Amino acid sequence: MLLKKLVLENYGLYAGKFEFDLSPRPAEQKERPIILFGGKNGSGKTTLLEALRLVLYGKNFFTNKSSKSEYEVFLRGKIHNSNHALLPFDFSRIAIEFDYVTMGEQSTYYVERSWRVKGEGKGVKETLQIFINGKPEENVTEEYWSGFIEGIIPERLAQLFFFDGEKIRDIASDEDGNKILSDSIKSLLGLDLVEKLKADLTIYKNRELKNNSIANDKKQWNLIENDINQLENERNHFLTEELPTVRTKRDGKLAEIRKRENELHTEGNLFATRRDLIKRERDNLLDQVENIEGKIREECEQTFPFSLCPTISSNLLDQLEIEKKLERLTVIGTEVQEFKKDIFAIIDTFLNVESIHKDDFKEAVEALAKSRTNLPEQLKNTDIVLGFTKAAADHVTITLKYAEQQSKQKIQELSVKHQEATRDLRVATLEMEKIPKDEQIQPIFEEISLLNQECGALQQEEKRLLKKISSLTENIKKQKKELGTLIERQKSLDRLHLIDKTNLVLDEYLKKLTISKTEQLKTSVADAFNCLSRKGDILDRVEIDPTSFAVTLFDHAGHTIPKEQLSSGEKQLYAVAMLWGLAKTSGRSLPVIVDTPLGRLDSDHRINLITNYFPAASHQVILFSTDTEVDQGLFSKLMPHVSHCYHLEYNPSAKSTTVKEEYFWQESTHA
Repeated sequence: MLLKKLVLENYGLYAGKFEFDLSPRPAEQKERPIILFGGKNGSGKTTLLEALRLVLYGKNFFTNKSSKSEYEVFLRGKIHNSNHALLPFDFSRIAIEFDYVTMGEQSTYYVERSWRVKGEGKGVKETLQIFINGKPEENVTEEYWSGFIEGIIPERLAQLFFFDGEKIRDIASDEDGNKILSDSIKSLLGLDLVEKLKADLTIYKNRELKNNSIANDKKQWNLIENDINQLENERNHFLTEELPTVRTKRDGKLAEIRKRENELHTEGNLFATRRDLIKRERDNLLDQVENIEGKIREECEQTFPFSLCPTISSNLLDQLEIEKKLERLTVIGTEVQEFKKDIFAIIDTFLNVESIHKDDFKEAVEALAKSRTNLPEQLKNTDIVLGFTKAAADHVTITLKYAEQQSKQKIQELSVKHQEATRDLRVATLEMEKIPKDEQIQPIFEEISLLNQECGALQQEEKRLLKKISSLTENIKKQKKELGTLIERQKSLDRLHLIDKTNLVLDEYLKKLTISKTEQLKTSVADAFNCLSRKGDILDRVEIDPTSFAVTLFDHAGHTIPKEQLSSGEKQLYAVAMLWGLAKTSGRSLPVIVDTPLGRLDSDHRINLITNYFPAASHQVILFSTDTEVDQGLFSKLMPHVSHCYHLEYNPSAKSTTVKEEYFWQESTHA
């Protein structure tokens, strides 16, 4: 599977249409698998990962089951809310294009999921479109697409290829090694297919036994099945509707209580200290404003006013330059005329009266003198108006140029400082006014007390629902046990004995397949961990229990290495090694998408992850990072493997994200 492009329109922080090229671009005949997204926290990195999973899995994108109304509320909340649009957006769209090979033939799939607001309080209408090699698929349903994408990468496995720093922390904090990974390992390695086959055979067997049972058993069978279905429907209603609603309300009340307690701490216990601090800050700002205003007045009393009349100043400088040239030409003319007289005297002395060349020489000298004393065309009809001395003219010129080039800039800088100081002074004054009095704190105490009462009621309701769910679960178990008794009576049907034999064979096959796959996995995990660890080859082997999937680490002396003895950074690397090993052992050719993975790693571990994991994790690696995770130093090490970069930058005034094809340091991102 190769992701080619991701399209977002009016989704989350992204206003308008954005198209991201996700295809790795080779350079200098070298594969560069990494596409790097850079952005500070809150700039929209996780939004892109969320959009990719949403377009692929739709409602199944949610970890917990959610109702249709909750899903529609989620979709509506993802439509971009613009500050600048004349009308609010009522439409959003996300799309993904990827290549996938089936039966030896590569096809290009384009999947688009869009939704539009029906009306106030009427939910949203979602549309799913699929194109294969540019041709639209007819009669597309969510079930059709869910079945197809589950065949490529089941949604519960996506977290092993599309994961973030939180997923790494979850695995790192899983001390037993099997609470989070067991189901994922089974599915990723294909073990769930065998278990599903066993379940399907059992369903078939039960159906056949039911159809072949005696009349009384068949009637009782139907009654028990109806009871089980009714009990399960009731339990599912409590699990998916009522319990999530109560927990959501309870969490909201708890969040409100924390918020009010923080306000009480801030406004009650610290208000006196804050008042003194803000007062000192305000007094300092007053002094700053007065100081800046004094400097502005001082500059205005000197040369700055000249910068306010640039045209007059320019004309004055031009006039000074003209008069300087006129004065210089006048002096030169006088000297040339004197020099001409001297030359004529020499001609008269050395040439006799009858010489035929005497007049020619004088005419040539006269013409030469005239060419040196004639005024240029632009200076004719120009008079000396100012008559400044050279020193006075130079002083005026320096003054005017200083006013334009330096005094003006100094006034601008002082104005900016004055504006900033005035703004800060206004903020400090407002903060002083916001500091509460003692009588203002009492309502917060009363509100916290009321919230605690409401939260307690919701917690009691949650306990009641859990007790009800537990009771229903017990009843379901009893009914299934009774149903099992009926099934046992039907085992005399010889043709169904093959299912029991088949299940025994599948159990054996499942056992051997599990052992085989875990053997491959533990080698891959050990190699990956040693590759990533700054301490080098510290693991001799990794043992994975094929039944419980508990993980045990061993050093070269044969001693176990308890996970709790690993540093927090090493635990994170262990989690990455586990994900890497699972991906390699699965044999699935899928992209790897990682969101902010370097948060708690030291510099050496970060370098190992940058140089050893990301370039080799997959044929396509999409990496989301902040400027503090992949900083300039790590970026230079990662750059030889980077195809191209995107920089996500959030604009607070527009409340939207802009995108540029660069990283945080633009000059370093050309591959």
